[in-house]
Amino acid sequence: MKPTMRPRVNPGGWRGATRVCVIVVMGLAAALPRSAAAEGDDGDDDPAFTIGSRPAWFLLGGVTSGGTVGVETTGGYVGADLSLARLRDGNYVGFYADGYYDFGIDGMYATGGVELGHQFFGVDAGPALRLASGRTDAGVAARLSLSVGILGIYVRYAYFDAMTDDHVIQVGGMLKFPLASPFGGK
Repeated sequence: MKPTMRPRVNPGGWRGATRVCVIVVMGLAAALPRSAAAEGDDGDDDPAFTIGSRPAWFLLGGVTSGGTVGVETTGGYVGADLSLARLRDGNYVGFYADGYYDFGIDGMYATGGVELGHQFFGVDAGPALRLASGRTDAGVAARLSLSVGILGIYVRYAYFDAMTDDHVIQVGGMLKFPLASPFGGK
C-alpha cells in the first residue's frame, strides 16, 4: 500500500479567510477618524506649527521703585506689584494691584485696577489709597508704562480728595517676572 499525501491546508479555506480579513480591515478604515489634512481645515485643530505667542493668562509679580516728584512732599518709594494678564498677539489686558512705602510722606500707597497694552506700551488705572499721618485718603490713579521684557519704566498720576497734596506725580521702574500661567499657558 502506498501512502497518500493529503494537503495540510485547504486552498479554498484561505480564500474565505482572506476575504473576511479584507472586509474587516476596510470596515475599520472606514470607521476610524480621518486626519485633518484628509478632511480639509475645519478650524478645530491647532496648526501643526505656530510662529508667535499663543493666547494665555499670566500671573506676574515683582518689585517697583521710584520717586514722587512735582508736589509739596517728594521722596523715594519701594514696593511690590502683582498682575494677572491675558497676552495675545502682542496685546495684553488684565488686572493689577500694587503697594509701596513712600519715604517722602512716611506712609503707604495701594493702587489696583485694569491694565491694557500693546507690545511695549501700557496703561493702567483704578482706585488708590494713601495711608499717612494717621489718616486714609481715597482717590484714583493712572499709569503710563514702557516695558521691554521684565523691565519697565512708568509715570503715574494720582488724585486724592485731601486738603493737602491732592495731586501726586510719580516716576519709577518695575521688575516683573512671570510667576505662573494658570489658565491656558504652557
